[in-house]
This record gives sequence, structure tokens and C-alpha cells, in this order.
Amino acid sequence: IPNLVSRHAYFPGLAKLHSGDLLALFPIGEAFESAMTMFVSRSHDKGQTWTLEGTMYKDFKLGTGSLKTTVLRDGGLIALGYGFYRDNPEVLVNPETGGLPKGVNLVSFSSDEGRTWSRPEVISLSHPEILETSGPCIELKNSDLIATGPPFLMWDGTVPSGRQGFVLRSRDKGKTWDDKTIFYKSPNGNISPYETRSCEMPDGRIVIMIWCLDEVAGKNLTNHVVVSHDNGFTWSDPIDTGVPGQASNLMYLGKDMLLTIHCYREGNVGLYVHVIDFANDKWHVMAREKIWGNVSSQQIGSLADMGKGLKFGQPSLLQLDNGEILATHWAIEDGQGRILMHRIRVNLDTRRK
Repeated sequence: IPNLVSRHAYFPGLAKLHSGDLLALFPIGEAFESAMTMFVSRSHDKGQTWTLEGTMYKDFKLGTGSLKTTVLRDGGLIALGYGFYRDNPEVLVNPETGGLPKGVNLVSFSSDEGRTWSRPEVISLSHPEILETSGPCIELKNSDLIATGPPFLMWDGTVPSGRQGFVLRSRDKGKTWDDKTIFYKSPNGNISPYETRSCEMPDGRIVIMIWCLDEVAGKNLTNHVVVSHDNGFTWSDPIDTGVPGQASNLMYLGKDMLLTIHCYREGNVGLYVHVIDFANDKWHVMAREKIWGNVSSQQIGSLADMGKGLKFGQPSLLQLDNGEILATHWAIEDGQGRILMHRIRVNLDTRRK
């Protein structure tokens, strides 16, 4: 009852477990920039119905942030993300600089399909900022785990490490991490690669989708991708997709094909999916469909705009065994932050939804 009790859900992360169940992690709080608590929800019927199982932790709050889970090949679960210290619970973003308070990157583990979780551990970084690891880590064919993200602006608005994207890599199942590899460098020093999402294709290519935000000009660029052919140690120059999206995601679809999902927040506003032919690292849109659009245009030019301007975001894609693909995101509907899900199918023969 949003007109009576303020409870908003944001930043969903879904995973398909070895048992066949679906697991969803997401934070719930009073507002977009308030302190939040991570919750767990589970489905036994491919997402048709869900049971809210309660909080992820009994005695730990993120402040503001989120964790996304990944199912490893051995069946274990790892959740990775970040949180901020909230010395002043009434302020998250510095209104003068767009900077954020001190925080930490975090990792947690579950060996019972998400029913219980280890207390989050702090990931040691070589940079003074924390990284915006807003997406899940992925497990590569060589068993390395990688996560990606840019540095958040510090409270005074500075970015000592520069506006670039870093790879977090673990070679011991998430116990220790290295953050020295760079996957993106701003060509003019103004562009941050926010909301990065990654996937590995069967031929070994790793593709990272980027929301390019020029924080100096207060302008969004089209989505870009970068590609690695050596397990994420070196990366291509940014490839302009031409897609006018911001927060986005992607998954491998078959052959040289990718399925991508994008939040268009300016112009033709809505949530769109694209079928992409990515042969030879060339971006070619084969089909595009709008799957949701119950929202108005929003101009997001900096972190300071997001708390009051964002109305939907963090889309994801999850392949089910029955051929369906779940497209999930958060959105403000009827004044409440909610987690929405859409079921889609893709016919690769006709390139049509």
C-alpha cells in the first residue's frame, strides 16, 4: 500500500539455480537514496510465482547499494556489490559536487542456494574510490571471476583514479581480488563507464556493455561495448553501438548473436531489446522491440540527478530451460519502486520476437 507505507524495491538481480529454482536479490528501502536492506525472493515455477523469504542478512545493512548474485559451475553462489557508509542518513549525494560518501566493495557466499549467506567481506582495492560494481561477476571458461565498473566520485567530486573502467579479477573463487586491469579509458577524461554488464561468448570473447555518461557536459552518449580476446587482460577500443540507451545488459543468444536490453530514458522512452549480429566484433542490429514504456522522459546528467530523476533501470536477461527469456528491471509505478518482469522469446530464424 504505497500511499500508507513507504517500501520501494530497486536494483534486482536474478539467477537460475542448479535445482531449477530462480533466486532474486534486491534492496528495499523508504526511498531511492535512503538506507536499504537486501531481501531474497525465490520461485519454484520459472518465475510465475514468488515467495519473499526475508532479509539476506540478519544484522548487516548496506547503507545504500546492492549485491548481485552469480551461480558458479560447482553450484555455489557468490554475491558481489558495494555499499556506502551513511554517517548522515539524510544525505547520500553531495548536492554541490555530485560526489558520494566513503564506501566499500563487498562479496558474500552461499552454499545452500541462497538460503543463508556469509557476512559480506570487504574487497581490498588499490584505488581510493570504490568501484561501481552494479552488475554480477561472471565466471570465465578458465574459472577466473571478473567484475567491472568505474570509480565513484568521491565526496568532493574528484576522481583520483580517473574516469575509466577497472576489472576486478579473482583466481580463487572470490576470496581475493585484483583491480589493476583497465577495460575503458575516457578519450577526453570526462566520460564514466557506468552500469557495466558482461558476458562471455563460446568462442572466448568477453563483451562489456557500457552506459557512457559525460559527467562534465552532463550528457549521455550512446551505449558502447568493449571486447577482449584474452580472458579480459586487454580490451578493444570502445565500439559505438549507436543505441541511445543508458543502463543496459546483454546475453549470448547463439552463433555470433547477442541479445541486449536497454533503458531509453530520452526521446523514445522505454525498455527495448535488440538482437545483435556481432560477427567479427561488428555491431549490427537485426531486430528491435519495445517491451515496456510506462514512463516519461528523464534527463540524467550526473549522479546528483539520479535520486530524483530515475524512474526505471538496471535491466537484465535470464535464459530459462523452456526457451523463454526473463527480462527484469525496477521501475516506479503508482508512486512505488517495484520489480517488473517480462517474458520474451526470440526466433533466430526469422530474427523476430
